[in-house]
Amino acid sequence: MALVGRMQARKWRDNQLTLIVEYLKQSAGEIDFIRHLRACRECQLEASLSIERYGGRGLPWFFDLINDPFECGDDVGEDSIWKDCPRVQDYRIGSYWDSSTDHNETGKFITDRLNWAEKIIRQQIWNAVTYYKLLKEWDLNGEYPLEPALPF
Repeated sequence: MALVGRMQARKWRDNQLTLIVEYLKQSAGEIDFIRHLRACRECQLEASLSIERYGGRGLPWFFDLINDPFECGDDVGEDSIWKDCPRVQDYRIGSYWDSSTDHNETGKFITDRLNWAEKIIRQQIWNAVTYYKLLKEWDLNGEYPLEPALPF
């Protein structure tokens, strides 16, 4: 039974390591997107129009206003990543459809959300790397290593 347990543990560990690597690739892509968006005026304009027209649809999770817990009326707890999130209601983001657009406010909203999301993504990368190292060093005996608060 010990051999079967080790085989199951190895399979679980290998699966977790694969998930972590994929998560790290995705997170690194989000950080690259954030850096690019800060530097590229043309992409800032596109993001601004996407937020004003479509509620951020097609943009990364931190700009998706359609599924934003504040827009959905969800209660965000003190432990939630959303507790420090810049709220849409605090900005005068207009609507492209009724000509009430204030691109400066939308730009400020984008900058604030980028800063907020980057902190979260970097912390999650740190947690994922720590968990990866813990799994690599695990000898497959005893309790499974505890997962940090990661989305996978």
